[in-house]
Amino acid sequence: MKLILKKEDLNKGLQTVQKVAQNKNNNLTSENGLLIKAMNDVIEFQANDYDMGIKTIVPGIIEEKGEAFVANPYLMELTRKLPSDEIEITKKDADTQMIIKGGKLKFECLTMNPNDFNEVEILENGYSHFTTTSVVLKDLIDNTSYACATDVARPIFMGTYLDVQGDTISMVATDTHRLALKTAPLDSPIENPLQAVIPSRLLTEISRQLPTDIPEAVEITAVRSYLAIKFGNVYIRTRLIEGEFPNYRRVIPTDFQCSITVGRSEFTGAVERASIVAKDAQYNVINFVFGDGEIHLMSQNPDYGTIEDYVACQMTGEPLEISFNGKFILDILKHCHDDEVVLNTRQNSPMLVQDKGNEASVFVVTPMRTK
Repeated sequence: MKLILKKEDLNKGLQTVQKVAQNKNNNLTSENGLLIKAMNDVIEFQANDYDMGIKTIVPGIIEEKGEAFVANPYLMELTRKLPSDEIEITKKDADTQMIIKGGKLKFECLTMNPNDFNEVEILENGYSHFTTTSVVLKDLIDNTSYACATDVARPIFMGTYLDVQGDTISMVATDTHRLALKTAPLDSPIENPLQAVIPSRLLTEISRQLPTDIPEAVEITAVRSYLAIKFGNVYIRTRLIEGEFPNYRRVIPTDFQCSITVGRSEFTGAVERASIVAKDAQYNVINFVFGDGEIHLMSQNPDYGTIEDYVACQMTGEPLEISFNGKFILDILKHCHDDEVVLNTRQNSPMLVQDKGNEASVFVVTPMRTK
């Protein structure tokens, strides 16, 4: 194999697959690493593990076809610092080393047998297929996946639920203490409805890959227990979590005792200040008194003291006192975008939080018992 690439294109290919290629150890094994493949006028980079496979193509000159299976934790760091903009990569079929040259630098990189690499399968004959954009998909992921559970005892909640029906796509995540739901329209209705649970850590990687500077078409296909995602020159195959996701719409409250409209920035600042003391106490509890014209916040720590603060608001309904985990409230506010947010709740019941005038995002948080 002999390739000539621009440093920018080489780094782009490596950066696309590096997270999947990296392992917790630096050992050279068949379960760790990436495949560089030059065939049929295409330079391809692949990485694969049990949960996710990813491949991408980059431009370059192929002087000799071939492939190399590389597992080197220093490869990405080195190629970023190569002194030349033109890079030459060579490997003889019988050799165990791949040679990278840039300017006067020469790096001999150990390789493994490419036959031991499990190539990323292109999934076909899917039972459901739809198209959205990279901007929409990233927005759906980023506004929901933070609410996933981390408890391995309940694996179904360690993923985000993808629900595609008609001309609507929704994503929802919950750890049973909070819930985040985001909905967006589809340009073309889906023929076969799709419901699937995608592991949150895989969604984090998918979100990292999605371009947002210019919206790009994203094709999503469900095949057996996998989801295939294609955009531009990137193809991703991700494993799905088995099991039935609960009916999330049943836990979204609809009956409220009071409705509070408050400035997002002012409310966020007050919750952040109250959390300074609360975060060192058990469960990060902040007590809220929703009254006519203002919200009274109070948090206390038996070792450090008490904080009280007030924020102006508009309220309809009856005043009430209720406590929530301060971190959960802040997580919600970070994913709100309007100048004002609306808080709807009733005594000892979950609170519904939304941007004012925007029903596409729904956030729910359960109260905490303090007595």
